[in-house]
Amino acid sequence: MPLSAVNYPSLVLVALCIGGCAAQQDSPLDALPGQTWQAHSTQLSGLRHWTARGKVAVRTAETAESATLQWQQQGEETDLRLQGPLGINAITIHSDGEQLEILYRGERRVLDIASRDSLQSSTGWDLPVGALVYWLKGLPSPDLTVQALDVNPATGLLAHLAQGGWHIDYLDYGAFGSFTLPQRLQIKRGMTEAKVIIARWQTEPD
Repeated sequence: MPLSAVNYPSLVLVALCIGGCAAQQDSPLDALPGQTWQAHSTQLSGLRHWTARGKVAVRTAETAESATLQWQQQGEETDLRLQGPLGINAITIHSDGEQLEILYRGERRVLDIASRDSLQSSTGWDLPVGALVYWLKGLPSPDLTVQALDVNPATGLLAHLAQGGWHIDYLDYGAFGSFTLPQRLQIKRGMTEAKVIIARWQTEPD
């Protein structure tokens, strides 16, 4: 479905589901001998400045959309850009960790992401926006209770995570500089499913 054909709430759903340089995957990732989950998660916790580029596809009971994405994280600041084919109807999102500012077709909306009621009434969806910053990297959010956390014993990497009623499956990882980061993940809750493919990570030192 073209991006121009979807309504605003469902397009915002796409936006929310997804916010030293190493531009391309350095090597295939089969196993990481000697790496433990504790060491890996500690290293990722220090990664606060990064850019991820790829695609996201979201399916609900009513709609199915897809878009390219660029997510840039600088500490608490998130800048996200999504667009359909040929750059049609790009949507940009900025967050300072407290508010979410969405610009689409010249219309600007500002949401208080700390208020679940405000987020749900504005977009039609109650999504853990702040948690996605951690989930994309392959970490649990420190602000949500962990219901399940399964680590692949062969690699020391997160395989499955459940938080806040959401289930996140990590299907593929890649080595980018000194970091091992997700390249394919699936996020589900109820009838909502988001598939994210990250083709390119750039990591920056603090």
